[in-house]
Amino acid sequence: MLKFIAPESTVLQRYVEGFYFYRCDAGSVQRHIAFPHTNTGLSFFSGVSVARQDHSLYLQHCAQNGYHIEVLGKYTQPVMVHCEGAIDEVSIVFKPLGINRFLREDFAQIAPVVSQGYDNPVWLAAAKRLYQNHNRVACLEEFLLSAIIEKEEFAKMEQALAFFESTEQDYSVAAVAAMLGMNLKTFQRSFTKLLACSPVDFKRIAKFRNSLRSKFQSKEIKSLTDITYEANYSDQSYFIRELRKLTQQNPKQFFREARLVDGEKIVWEIL
Repeated sequence: MLKFIAPESTVLQRYVEGFYFYRCDAGSVQRHIAFPHTNTGLSFFSGVSVARQDHSLYLQHCAQNGYHIEVLGKYTQPVMVHCEGAIDEVSIVFKPLGINRFLREDFAQIAPVVSQGYDNPVWLAAAKRLYQNHNRVACLEEFLLSAIIEKEEFAKMEQALAFFESTEQDYSVAAVAAMLGMNLKTFQRSFTKLLACSPVDFKRIAKFRNSLRSKFQSKEIKSLTDITYEANYSDQSYFIRELRKLTQQNPKQFFREARLVDGEKIVWEIL
């Protein structure tokens, strides 16, 4: 069972896409595939063991284990998530730059690879409060509002993200750096430390997510040609090559198997 809830706080709405609550029953085995995303996921767990292998994450109920936080870095291949037993996951889905508003470290420091634990004592204490609280959304919002920070470089990076996520024009990395009045290497370095991926990879993921919105959030039946140009790809063959790289599937298979989960917010392939 998965439930996605948007934040109530107008302040948090600027940085957080929402919270999702995912439960697996005792004795169950569930698997799904998550696809590259510009957003960032941070998940709280209680009583699980965690194993990672390449682009796979294995979660198993383990009552004697305490609280655990798992953070997804940026990835350009699908990630398979395997859940076994009673799993109670609470996730924060941050907008592209959003997680940096709540960290004392740069995002690239805590998430250099696809998936990793986060052992920050302040966040682990928040995990404990979360699992002891009946109103988990309110608990999450209270904690996040107490943790907001501001840095000067955020403003320029937010402008860069708006250019890269545009469906109106395909901006080059060099052009964006120039429009922001930044040296190209300085821009690339600043972008990577806050987004945990290069501007080029972010652009690729952003276009891919635009293609999903074109396909899944439309009431009309869209052809690959329609999706190609609505997502601002230069031509259909390039779109197909990129889709294969990012999903490890051909377009026909991907759009047949991928599903919207709980409304329009999450696209998974349920196995």
